[in-house]
Amino acid sequence: MQIGCGYRVMDVRGRGYLYFWHYEPKDGRRRQVYDYVGPARDGDARRKVVDLLEQYTRRAIDEARRQLQAERIEAMAGAR
Repeated sequence: MQIGCGYRVMDVRGRGYLYFWHYEPKDGRRRQVYDYVGPARDGDARRKVVDLLEQYTRRAIDEARRQLQAERIEAMAGAR
């Protein structure tokens, strides 16, 4: 499992723009994807990128917990 996300300011024609990056599965592999959020100086864009980070992290933690629980159940069934 590969968990990761973040944000990046990319310079385009001398102006900074916020992008949220995360991993997505594609063709059986994981690839890094960038989603445009808004101008780096915009307060709404900065708040939105924080919200995106929180949402992704929450989903990743929930998914990791589900996978761990499934592994525990499988290990316990195999021990019988």
